[in-house]
Amino acid sequence: MAISEQVDWQADAYWNNRRLSPAQILVHDIRLESWRSNTSSMLEIRETLASTLLPALESRDQLESSLPVEKLTANRNEQHQLKNLVQQYGWMNCLRSQGVQEAVDDPDNLRKCRWIHISSKFTEYIQGCLLALLDWNDTNMAANLTSLRQLEYCISQQERFSKHGRYFAPFVQTLNPDTSNEDVPLLMSLPFLDWSVEGEIPPLRFQVDSREGYQSSRSSSHVHRSILQYFYRLEDTNDREHHQVFTKHKPWYTDHELDLKVRRWYGHYPSSLNVDELWVLVVDSRHIVTFSSNQSWKSRWPPLQLASRIMEISFRGIRNNFFVSEDNPDYTSYLHTIACLSGAVGIMHRSFWMDIPLCLTDRFAGYLGHLVCLSSNGLLPALC
Repeated sequence: MAISEQVDWQADAYWNNRRLSPAQILVHDIRLESWRSNTSSMLEIRETLASTLLPALESRDQLESSLPVEKLTANRNEQHQLKNLVQQYGWMNCLRSQGVQEAVDDPDNLRKCRWIHISSKFTEYIQGCLLALLDWNDTNMAANLTSLRQLEYCISQQERFSKHGRYFAPFVQTLNPDTSNEDVPLLMSLPFLDWSVEGEIPPLRFQVDSREGYQSSRSSSHVHRSILQYFYRLEDTNDREHHQVFTKHKPWYTDHELDLKVRRWYGHYPSSLNVDELWVLVVDSRHIVTFSSNQSWKSRWPPLQLASRIMEISFRGIRNNFFVSEDNPDYTSYLHTIACLSGAVGIMHRSFWMDIPLCLTDRFAGYLGHLVCLSSNGLLPALC
């Protein structure tokens, strides 16, 4: 296996002037793979290193130079917005798949589905990714512009404000009113529970956006909140955080074996609950982008970060149950949406960690069962 070359992305002024660079996103390709000559092919998720994208990035300015913004719309404000988006995020258009993989020996530029994960939640990322990853051929121009307008309207309708930061109400929304076309963009937002530590979180391994954590009227990220902050949206909850049942329950103080397991598998004592958001943007049947908070202080193996849980557990569970017997299974971004949702909410279920003996599985499923319930309005704490 060839060793990928190291690329200093910050040394290139082009990336210093962009909100996102290839080093700040996680790109995964879902392909048919056959690891041995005598075995049948199987769907696998393969993480694509940023340095291997260099050949595709040679055409990074193609969309910016070819998109006829003035012909798309006569509205000057809309033209200005589109030009800014294509300047900042247009390079991602070169990440589009060139076709659908049909056999194991097909070239690497063909795949079943491409999944991009971004560990940051600025709403402008959704708009930029949708614009960049859409297919801008002549027949799709009007439909793509409609999808972008619908996305902007959807964000304005679903975004909420609280003392603790912005957030989305749970929703699922198609971004094109054309019901005759099944391959239309889709956006959804789902709140989910994740564990954390008391006080300040440990240092992050990387930061996607330097604006993270700063609140402003022009551009603010959706930060994760404690379960109390999620429920009491207009009140200060600092005095009550340490009185939560989850925080006070620390069985490792009296169980030495459990203490060793916690330190081995988690690296930190999970003593707090946060409510995060999973955003899922389905661009078309072959491209999907997900967004969540930056959890890079957690390990990737065991898969404690959301993207790792989706890749290592949720995807494999779906594949092993439904696609093992098929010679050429058709795995689309709509199916991968189910894997993403399972990765987000699955940490609350005993069956989620079947292949990894994590010590707090029963604790999440048992001790927290009386703390939260899922309803049509999202997550509602029963004890506060």
